Amino acid sequence: MTKDEKRLAAIAKGLNVSPISNTAPSYQTATPTHYSSDVEYITVTLDKLRPYEHNPRKTRNPNFEMIKESIRRRGLDHKPNITRRPGEDFYIVADGGNTRIQALKELFTETKDPKFWSISCQYKPWQGDTADSVEAELNLLIGHLIENDTRADLSFIEKALGILQAKEYYEKKLNKSLSARELATELEGDGYIIHYTLANKMERCVLYLYPHIPEVLFKGLGHTQIDKLLAIRNNAEEVWAAHQFDTDINFESLWSENLSKFNEATPFQAKEFQSELITAMVEALDGKVSFETLYLDIDLDEQKFKKIAAKQQEIDNLVEKTVDQINTRQEQQAAKFEPVIKNENKSVATEPAKNVIDDVIDDNESDDEQNNAITDLSQLDSPLLDKQDNQTEDYLSQIAHNFGLTPGMSIQEQREQRAEANGLTFACEGRQPVEDIWLIHPARQYRSEAYSLALDIAESVGIDHLVEHVVKQPVDYTYAMKPTDSELSPSVLTLYSFLSMLQTAKHKDENNCVLDSNFLFELDDITLVKLFRLIRVSRHIHQQGGKND
Repeated sequence: MTKDEKRLAAIAKGLNVSPISNTAPSYQTATPTHYSSDVEYITVTLDKLRPYEHNPRKTRNPNFEMIKESIRRRGLDHKPNITRRPGEDFYIVADGGNTRIQALKELFTETKDPKFWSISCQYKPWQGDTADSVEAELNLLIGHLIENDTRADLSFIEKALGILQAKEYYEKKLNKSLSARELATELEGDGYIIHYTLANKMERCVLYLYPHIPEVLFKGLGHTQIDKLLAIRNNAEEVWAAHQFDTDINFESLWSENLSKFNEATPFQAKEFQSELITAMVEALDGKVSFETLYLDIDLDEQKFKKIAAKQQEIDNLVEKTVDQINTRQEQQAAKFEPVIKNENKSVATEPAKNVIDDVIDDNESDDEQNNAITDLSQLDSPLLDKQDNQTEDYLSQIAHNFGLTPGMSIQEQREQRAEANGLTFACEGRQPVEDIWLIHPARQYRSEAYSLALDIAESVGIDHLVEHVVKQPVDYTYAMKPTDSELSPSVLTLYSFLSMLQTAKHKDENNCVLDSNFLFELDDITLVKLFRLIRVSRHIHQQGGKND
């Protein structure tokens, strides 16, 4: 026997060693294996099979044709799960497969091939004693939600409607109303994970948006636009309640009437709807509040800046406190160690303070998180300049200056103050009050002001219907004058030509306007002031050129 043959024989002998025997009674006792008897396979014809009527999917599956063609060539790769309610003679899809059933029906109609008519399915018994069992309906609905989530092909509104249907079942089952947090807990207990904040947003979407823009939502309106719409609603409702004017119009009617106008908008623009809503609010309040005032209180970007301004004093106080703490620590260290090397050129406070400002801008963070970010300044070991809190104050003051806002004063108070100082109290009314003819703030976008001024001026002579909002992406409230639809008097025609010359949309042709003394003398004071302001604003916009286009 060769050396290699001996080695292989030794290996084989080692492999043939008997395993160590276990004589323990618990080990020797045979343990029976139980298999579920709930699952069985049955053959069902399409006339006995129906889709689940509460299926979260309300629109045609975008992959339907691909799925249909796959079934035509390969047949069904996966047997659908089906069940049947007590007392009914037909089956329903249990947890996904509605698209496949629809594809089979179309294929049989087209081909009459029996293989599409009779299919093998996995049968799951109904999880309840009666046909209207809430537990069974919940089991089916959650099964469909989970199945659709694995493919991530449901629109936000479809999933929201499914979650709200589940909430209705849970409240019926538990005989009580559920908060968003309680709903998320119940769903998690049944195997469907969702954060309560998302559940709350879905409920608000179904309540405030779905009745008015169902087409837009089913076309796939996403999280970002839905968040903006819900935030606009919050701000607008608060502003409406704050003014408390006597009117028969309530906010809900304003909201529904104006949002419904955008049900077929393609693409949907939250900014455009916001402009429509604010205009309606101004009209409902009989012009007692201007378009700009409401805009500054409702617009999301403006609200972000207000949060920065509101945090100014808090930032200043915390930075000052942090400086004191670090100075005290340095003095204590100086008493222990010699020599002390002072670093008077390095400053680190301004940047963390700016980071706090950025945290305020981030709507997804809570106030506690923002405050913690500020408080973390006290953990810094680097030296600070004595005037670093002034640097932070200067930073915020510059932002306020650029937007023309004064922290601690409302927009209306600032406007009234400036109007009185400039002798323009009488012109501080309408869609666009004028409190200063010449003042321009660098950070503001002035196309919306020009649009509102043009509407006010045109309305004074009854041609406001000729002022057109030119819709762009993103919406910037550019305006243009429509062609005249009737013969205008000389003075009205002159004003129309003036507005055409000042329009913020690009001019296709050169616009001319000839003024005469009669026109200037016929204009009322308010219209004249607004015309001067429009000249200033339009000039500024065109001077900026591409920056605003």
